[in-house]
Amino acid sequence: MMMKFEHVFVGVSVSLQCIKEENNTIITYLKNSTSDANGMYNIPVLGDHEDDICVVVADSPNEGQCKEAMPNKSDRIIITNNMGAASLTRYVNPLGFMTQTIDSQCNVVVHELELDNLFD
Repeated sequence: MMMKFEHVFVGVSVSLQCIKEENNTIITYLKNSTSDANGMYNIPVLGDHEDDICVVVADSPNEGQCKEAMPNKSDRIIITNNMGAASLTRYVNPLGFMTQTIDSQCNVVVHELELDNLFD
């Protein structure tokens, strides 16, 4: 289901980056992909990365108003066969991009979601 401000980004470069957990600096695995016509991507991974911290990072789109990738540091992907999951497929939260200006429709969405009544 698409949200009011959601847009599909075609051709965005996406990469899976894994780093060693103990030093947080050395990249142990890097694999790139590109979003398709539906804004989806698939990154096949070789090997087991149980001791790595893996995240998906997107480059900013080349077109449109949403040119700044939103930070997504909290989304780690566990890439190991030793976690008891029935499937080898892993899913990450949607990747987001920001505009430089506030859309005039934001107030309408805040009211629809009742976010303006949080502290009443």
